Amino acid sequence: MSMRTAFNLWPALDHRSIASKISSVAVTEDARTLYLGLSDGQIEEHSIAGGQQGVRTSLRARKHVGKKPVQDIRHLHSAHRLAVVCDGQLLLLDQELLEGHSIPNIKAVSAMASSPSAEYPPTLAVAMRANKRNARIMVYQVLVGADAGSLFGSSALCISQANIAETLSIKSMAWLGEKLVLCTSLRYLLLHPAQGTTSQLFSLAQEAPSPTLVQSIPSANLAVLLMDEVGVVINDTGQPAQSALTFPSTPIALAASGLYILAACTDGVHIYDRTSSAWVQSLPYPSGIVPSPGQSITTAYNTKGSCVLFSGSYKVMLLRPIALDEQAKDLLRARQYEQALNLAGICAADGAPWAETAFAQTALLLLHEARFEDALAVLPRCSLSMFQPMELFPLFPTITAPWADQVPHKQHWGLHPPLPPLDSLLAQEAQQQGRTLLEQEAMHSIAEYLLQVRKREGVDAADGIDTLLVYLLAELEDEPRLATFAEGPQQVKPHLVAPLLQRKGQSDTLAQLYAGAGQAAAGLALWKEIADESKGGGGEALQRQQSAVQRATKVLLNRHSAPPALVLSYLPWLISTSPKHALSVLKSRDIDDETGLGLVRAGPPDLLWRYLDYLVCQQGSSDPALHTQLALTLADVSLQLQAPSDGEGSEQRKARESSKGEVQTRLRSFLKQSSQYDSRLVLARIRGSHLWQEQVVLHSKVGDNTAALRILAIELQDMPAAEQYCAQQAGRGGQASYALLLEMLLHPGQGRPPLLPQACHLLAAQGADLDPLQVLSALSPEMPLSAGVNILSHLLCERLHRHRQGSIVRSLHKACSLSASVHRAELLSRRVVMSEERACAMCHTRIGSKIFAVFPDGTLVCYRCYKKSEPSICLATGRDFEVSPASVTEKWPD
Repeated sequence: MSMRTAFNLWPALDHRSIASKISSVAVTEDARTLYLGLSDGQIEEHSIAGGQQGVRTSLRARKHVGKKPVQDIRHLHSAHRLAVVCDGQLLLLDQELLEGHSIPNIKAVSAMASSPSAEYPPTLAVAMRANKRNARIMVYQVLVGADAGSLFGSSALCISQANIAETLSIKSMAWLGEKLVLCTSLRYLLLHPAQGTTSQLFSLAQEAPSPTLVQSIPSANLAVLLMDEVGVVINDTGQPAQSALTFPSTPIALAASGLYILAACTDGVHIYDRTSSAWVQSLPYPSGIVPSPGQSITTAYNTKGSCVLFSGSYKVMLLRPIALDEQAKDLLRARQYEQALNLAGICAADGAPWAETAFAQTALLLLHEARFEDALAVLPRCSLSMFQPMELFPLFPTITAPWADQVPHKQHWGLHPPLPPLDSLLAQEAQQQGRTLLEQEAMHSIAEYLLQVRKREGVDAADGIDTLLVYLLAELEDEPRLATFAEGPQQVKPHLVAPLLQRKGQSDTLAQLYAGAGQAAAGLALWKEIADESKGGGGEALQRQQSAVQRATKVLLNRHSAPPALVLSYLPWLISTSPKHALSVLKSRDIDDETGLGLVRAGPPDLLWRYLDYLVCQQGSSDPALHTQLALTLADVSLQLQAPSDGEGSEQRKARESSKGEVQTRLRSFLKQSSQYDSRLVLARIRGSHLWQEQVVLHSKVGDNTAALRILAIELQDMPAAEQYCAQQAGRGGQASYALLLEMLLHPGQGRPPLLPQACHLLAAQGADLDPLQVLSALSPEMPLSAGVNILSHLLCERLHRHRQGSIVRSLHKACSLSASVHRAELLSRRVVMSEERACAMCHTRIGSKIFAVFPDGTLVCYRCYKKSEPSICLATGRDFEVSPASVTEKWPD
């Protein structure tokens, strides 16, 4: 029983001569001419005619080429020659005239192989005996016409020669790429003719009864080595390339044709797929031509694979391949889907145009058999010109009704009826449980396919595909993938899937689809509903609320999706639900300041100060009212965060402390940087609180240094900060702040003892320049000497340091004055002696009584030349005195 019909076999020729037998056979590339080699040394040329119903042959010519049997014939298409082996000699004949000559020095030829390539010139390999211990392989290029010099001239050019240590004769050989596979009765060899290297592939025991045989597969650059009932397929490195061929009996002959390997056995011709080594078809011999035991069979085939000949002693059989697309159709009719896909896949790799049709037809047939997973695994192999995803819409007529008129109705090979709805397709399932599982499989497979192909360029009805995808994912309750799909770019029609999504509890996804379709109002309404329903809950409810708020915010931030009026209508809800997200919308959208402030005043204070901070600091507003409002709001929030609330836990305390630190830092920074706010109004708001640093800044702004220093030195006891404050005030003019601070340290008031260590430190502070009499007057008359000794000692040391420093500065000034006087005297001692012979160093004109100038290096020039040059550069010498000043020790020329 055949897996499929790959070849048809017909009797082609019956050689009824008693005097001779068929010893070899060959066929032309166009399969229209047959050549027979006979045992009496003759060659016959027969024409081949016929079609799918049979074959007819007729004798056209006969030529006697030798006295012994014609061992082998090879048709060399590109050279228009026949290579013939007869009586151990190699002859080259013209294919039309059957005239030719033998190649000199060729004797005892045992095998011949022609290259399967159609390129010119063809290559011919010949095996012969060199001596008893060696075999010789000669490789020729066969020429024709002008290349050969004359019609029957020297038409073979030897291009390589190799000797092989082999005592047995080479029975057959075949080309494998640029190499030759040689076959003796006991082993196989791989020869590289150009390099002369040989390697052994396989060897058999001497008692092995099986004959050896080699057959090349030109279309795949492989070769089959026969060993008993097994055919080993090797590549051009000599390694097995795939699983071995297993024959029912030892083949008598082998042939190759396209995708197939043909083996002539005693019971018929068996055909195998060369890509998988699988058996495809068996053809029994026609009546009357069954080979007798021990009879040899010769083969011939053209490289196109359109004709294969098997010849016995008197009969010739011709096998013609069935078109591959027809084979695929037969396989599909027989429901042999796997074999059809394998065949189409092989042909698709070779560029066969019908392969995609086979894929689409297979997928549709599998769909009709409810094999959804298998069918949808095949469809991606089809191009969009062959199969559009929308051709699956008839399975779901309700959801895809708007696109029903756009669905193409392709017949392909016409092996399938139109697709019915999925419910009708599953109606044959008897058990409801099994039907439900099959329906789930169908939806899952179709969804996977649509997700895979929807982004391909050229997809029709993309909106329908996306809508169907949402429907399938919702029915499958695949919430993660549904949410991811809704967030990405898509063209879903939300109104078609809205009832299903709401029934499945997928309002969030529906809102996202509305937003993606440009219906922001509908999406925002759904998100508001979700957030309000989840308000006050924890866990999953809180997550739903946060997700809804985040998605709504994303839409409100998009200028193209949400117009200003829509933003303003949803901002009050967003402010009450999530001030943080509301602030991001206020910052990103062009909302009037007054409108924005009117909205945020209804929200929490934290939102108000942040929005004011945005207006003032980021937007750069110089409105004093906004600056004052920001300072007051920050102050109020800071005061509110000072005291803990009732029942405050540790986590709440940490959050409050963190917020308090942030707000106070921002308040302090703003009070220092801005000069637009009302300092007195803000100071009145925080006076009496523990916001000491902020009060220092404000007291400094209003010019109340006393209050500022009292806070730093007395309340905070931060002497470095107090000294820094005094240094800043001293930089603006005067030492009054230092004296004020000293007075404050010595008389802190409120019954506090004097801060003597701090006062001593102040006297030694860098930048403090206090009048000793003022310091002494500030000391209390009732202070014991032991208490004031440190102050007095610092004061005396400081005065002594100042005196000594002044002496040093005075001496340095005296030294500089003396050096300047010496330099002046040296300059005054310089002189220029003029004579009638003195000339200008530049124009060489005698000076005489003219005005002249002298450069610092003593170069004398007339006044006219001096005016032409720069005062610091002498044009006569090129010297720049600013770069290289002249020394007073340089002697001027007389």
